[in-house]
Amino acid sequence: MKKILFDLLALQDVDMKIRGLKTRLAMIPKERENFEKELAAALSSIKAKQEQIKNVELNIRKTESEIAKYDESVKKLQTNSALVKKNNEYQAMLSEIEHNKEKISNLETDLLKMMDRVEAMRKSLKEEERQSVAKIKTIKEELNELVVLEREIKEQGRALLAKSKEFATHVVPDLLDQYNRLLKDSGIPAVKLNGEICGNCNFKVTPQTRNNCRSGNIVFCDNCSHMLYCEKPEQD
Repeated sequence: MKKILFDLLALQDVDMKIRGLKTRLAMIPKERENFEKELAAALSSIKAKQEQIKNVELNIRKTESEIAKYDESVKKLQTNSALVKKNNEYQAMLSEIEHNKEKISNLETDLLKMMDRVEAMRKSLKEEERQSVAKIKTIKEELNELVVLEREIKEQGRALLAKSKEFATHVVPDLLDQYNRLLKDSGIPAVKLNGEICGNCNFKVTPQTRNNCRSGNIVFCDNCSHMLYCEKPEQD
């Protein structure tokens, strides 16, 4: 293999690694976003259930307060009824006492239902928290791994970039300009000639291009203009 080709392929190998690192690095923000969404969803679900429990507990306290209020009213009415002498006033008090007792009964029924409900909600929350602990831990570990990966990729990228600049000094300037142009257009600048077929566009090259390549020279595809080389030229 001629030195001009060896130097070019050495540079391309480094640049392809840099491109691969850039591609992987570009994926990290989206991966991080997805993990953060998962984490937020897990925490949000728990928070929502905690809020629901707080609301039910608040209603329980309000109901208990109402029961206490009506119970106190019944006691006062019962005490005052003993002092009433008029029958119609006495009957009105008895009616109000019965009405308040009915209110108390209904409120106590509601209270029992709410207490059963909040107990079930607490059990459900406890189970979800138990399951979420492992999930949240895994997500946080994944996020930490992304931080480490991002740092490692950037470190590798800096090292490879320095190597690329060094290797570029070994490539003939005119050839380097053409190489850089192809590199910017994506794809692989220098590809193998497979028989008579370009490794980039899969079109057949002319016999002259083929023969020049087989002689160990770097040639250009007649169709896509990518650099072509023969892995085993007829002569070095």
